[in-house]
Amino acid sequence: MTETPTDELRLLAAKIATAYIQANPQAPDQLTGVIRLAYQGLQRCIAPPPPAAPEPKKRRRRGRPSAA
Repeated sequence: MTETPTDELRLLAAKIATAYIQANPQAPDQLTGVIRLAYQGLQRCIAPPPPAAPEPKKRRRRGRPSAA
């Protein structure tokens, strides 16, 4: 049976949260928040990048032409 990406992310988030809590003791009620932050961070890592912003148009200088 293969796991879905969501299942894998949840498992990784729980492992990350467990390691964090072991190194940085927190109140038990904060564990869900740590898991949630880890999961959201993992989701951002695998999300496709946002579309590139269009390049701004170059402005043409107005005025007298330069003497060459």
